[in-house]
Amino acid sequence: MTIPQAAAPLRDSKSGLPSYLTVISRLSCKRAGTRFNSRGIDDDGHVANFVETETIYWSSSGVLFSYAQVRGSVPVFWEQSAGLIPGQQKIAITRSSDGTQPAFNKHFEHLEQSYGAVHVVNLLSAAKPGEAELTQLFHYGIQHCPLSRPNQSNSSDHALLRETDYDFHAETKAAGYEAAKEIRRYIENSADGFAYYLAEQTDDLVDFANESKNDVRMVVVLQQEGVFRTNCLDCLDRTNLIQTLISQMAVEAFLSHRAEYAASDFWMRHSTLWADNGDALSRIYAGTGALKSSFTRHGKMSLAGAFADARKSATRLYINNFADKARQNTIDMLLGRLVGQAPVHLFDPISDFVSMELGKRSSEFSSTESITLWVGTFNLNGRTNGIDDDLSPWLWPRELGTTQPEIFAVGFQEIVELSAQQIMNSDPTRKQQWEKAIKRTLNTRAKETGGDRYVLLRSGQLVGAALCIFVKASVLSKIKNVEGSVKKTGLSGIAGNKGAVAIRMEYASTQLCFVTAHLAAGFANYDERNRDYATIHHGLRFQRNRGIDDHDTVIWMGDFNYRIGLSHERAMELVGQRDLEKLYENDQLNLQMVAGLSFQYYSEAGISFMPTYKFDIGTDRYDTS
Repeated sequence: MTIPQAAAPLRDSKSGLPSYLTVISRLSCKRAGTRFNSRGIDDDGHVANFVETETIYWSSSGVLFSYAQVRGSVPVFWEQSAGLIPGQQKIAITRSSDGTQPAFNKHFEHLEQSYGAVHVVNLLSAAKPGEAELTQLFHYGIQHCPLSRPNQSNSSDHALLRETDYDFHAETKAAGYEAAKEIRRYIENSADGFAYYLAEQTDDLVDFANESKNDVRMVVVLQQEGVFRTNCLDCLDRTNLIQTLISQMAVEAFLSHRAEYAASDFWMRHSTLWADNGDALSRIYAGTGALKSSFTRHGKMSLAGAFADARKSATRLYINNFADKARQNTIDMLLGRLVGQAPVHLFDPISDFVSMELGKRSSEFSSTESITLWVGTFNLNGRTNGIDDDLSPWLWPRELGTTQPEIFAVGFQEIVELSAQQIMNSDPTRKQQWEKAIKRTLNTRAKETGGDRYVLLRSGQLVGAALCIFVKASVLSKIKNVEGSVKKTGLSGIAGNKGAVAIRMEYASTQLCFVTAHLAAGFANYDERNRDYATIHHGLRFQRNRGIDDHDTVIWMGDFNYRIGLSHERAMELVGQRDLEKLYENDQLNLQMVAGLSFQYYSEAGISFMPTYKFDIGTDRYDTS
């Protein structure tokens, strides 16, 4: 997608003939979307709001100058809800730093292949917790990216990936946006090293078919050897202002090398073009023109500009909450990304023929492999004891032996006490403690068996229900499009004391979905449990309206609360006899599945253990209350 800005007619300082300055931005369609519906990175290394912007100067005397920059969302997996309070929209990190690294590396490998060296200019605020967390993850990714290591020597100057943190708000808080010009001293070394593109016209006499004619050619004098990648949170307002300054640095270097100086109206036109560029990009992503454009245009922030920014902020609030979802659906439809929709592509007879023939012979270049999944669930009853215990008898039972599952899916219920306060505002710290304990256990056991280490891919929580997915580090490259979602069923969908957490992914070309649920309690409430299941099954949605059924394999785990439909005395008698067959015949879940009232088309493995409900707390003795 190209956004050309109107050319600014100038005069060549030497010939007096017209010259032109223009700014062109190209917005990527790879992760296209609106502000709060498209954030971060995908598994192919594409980021939201990725834009290549080129400053071009051409003179009638035959000189062509070009300078390219890029902007793009912070290249980690993160989401942000629109919210009704500006500046208070909560940022959610959706994948661990280790799980993010393969996609992070792909992103910067793409940039290095296209532009050469990359200098990241990160404008996020260190004072805002969400932005600070994104910066921390950004640092981790850069530190572990192969491009950030010295290329040929031990000097960091030879690294192809460098970074500058520039807290824009902190730097401009006291002196205003004018202070942003100080960014020059942080990046001038890279700016000098990257140079710019320069071509000059030459007249060569060429003989075609024995006929002499003048052929006007452009000779490349200089190549741009690197690129600045600038980002803030939205990659709109702060980013556009800083990119304007970087563009000015490049043009100044070009003029200086030619011993030329620009008139004041030249820089006014340059600023206007960049302000127009920022407005155009901002309207696509956020629905309004860019903030701070008054400073970009005029070099100072006026009162009228401040009022204009306030108006734009209010307009963005409305658009982001009430209009962007429909805009996002339109974008996805035009790009062929809706579930069940045929992909959109340009008709190419040769390509279509090749694709058809390849499809006929897919067995020749397709392969299958078997993987092992470990899935477990536990109702913690809101208690903390056990976090420091040896979890290997549960997570790595003797039956596994030296087999190392590719995926561990661990579900919890009542990970926190289901108090009134927790129902409305869950505490994630308990989940984080269990994540560390599980990861520690898995990697200890993997080390003992000489296997690969495990990383946390993604986790999610709905008050007491939590789901954590761990994968072998060696299979991360096979996993993509990891998403999470939750669905409340408590108090008719208002409270999260009951409901489900789901995480989906694509492993190679197979779509997997894991769901952990906590359904309604009560011996006789099986109808309500059935309704809870139906609400989750039909109502839980991922991005692009993908549902649970839109997967090749779906695995449910959790505390479904279906009971054995017998009296306590009769149930205890059958438990004493270890009569699993008779107990299973009276299992409410089994009966509801047979009747087609719950978990239709799902299958359950054979039951080889005694009932797990209900024990006296802290014992393996059945309820004596």
